[in-house]
Amino acid sequence: MAIASYVGGPTLRGEDDFTRAQITQFINVAENKLFPAACQVLYPCWGLMPNNKNVVSKGHEQLKCFMTSMNKFLEPRTYLVGECVTLADIVMTVYMRDLYSMMFDESSRASYVNVTRWFDTIVHQDEVVRILGETSYCVKPAQFDAKLFNQNNPKQKKEAAPKKDTPKKEQPKKEEAKPAAQEQPKQEKKKPFADLAPTTFDMDSFKRLYWNESTEAVMSYFDEHCKAGGWSVWTSVYKFPMNKQTKANNLCKGIIQRLETFRKFGFGILYSFGDEPDLVIAGVWLGRGDKNFFLEDDNWNTDMDNFELKKVDIHQEEGRALWMRFVAGNVDDWEGKLFNKDFYF
Repeated sequence: MAIASYVGGPTLRGEDDFTRAQITQFINVAENKLFPAACQVLYPCWGLMPNNKNVVSKGHEQLKCFMTSMNKFLEPRTYLVGECVTLADIVMTVYMRDLYSMMFDESSRASYVNVTRWFDTIVHQDEVVRILGETSYCVKPAQFDAKLFNQNNPKQKKEAAPKKDTPKKEQPKKEEAKPAAQEQPKQEKKKPFADLAPTTFDMDSFKRLYWNESTEAVMSYFDEHCKAGGWSVWTSVYKFPMNKQTKANNLCKGIIQRLETFRKFGFGILYSFGDEPDLVIAGVWLGRGDKNFFLEDDNWNTDMDNFELKKVDIHQEEGRALWMRFVAGNVDDWEGKLFNKDFYF
């Protein structure tokens, strides 16, 4: 943006202080509001992100809100600032171009008729066509392509370490055989949750529904198969101050990696809330049994010992509502601190 402003000259970046401030305002809005929402809906179609239905749904909601505001603003205007093309128009158009080509079909364009009129005006400017080429309009909205995602994110196979040639050792002379001591039978490690009654709840099936189906379908499966005593839901809040988002990211990603062996027994969502330097990490976990399931294995409790865990009574209205908000991806704040990032297990 600094380069664009420098090479654009006074006409594109604004002739006076107030005009420049207005142009900068639209550039900031495009970068901080439009671009992140566009990524949430476009990246899965390009195979760059998994098809997280909650993230995609939030992206569509944010785009709808943004486009509705823009449509109202542009009703009496030809350009965003003043009476000629500026950097505000160019930047906003470039960020919208893929949306108009891949997501906004004819009905969507009709819903945002003023934005579409303005967008069509900018993309047909001679200089815009010279640089970007012709802009095509969406016929059918793009969808998540699992095959493309797998191609872009191949699972790395672990290669076996090459065998080293070791010199043969001379065999010691055989001594008289001594009576072999009776071998003690090895104690098999107890399988997690082996003492619990069998369950019809299948964690893999639940996760597939969560990522691909509606909240209603997820909760329908949950209600049918999650019986009292077999599974429980817990909230978790990190006990210690967190002042950097990068630290929060590393902490949550590390927890998820270290809980790999817990994956078939549990499901978890961790969110960070607030702004630096006052962040909170909070989340919800579904796991086997009606007690603290992290205590079933010392490795699972390594990180969770740093969280305040509280059991959620999902049979009461308040507890069920909280669980459903997490499942639906509608937890926008925690104790007054606004949501800013999510992590899934």
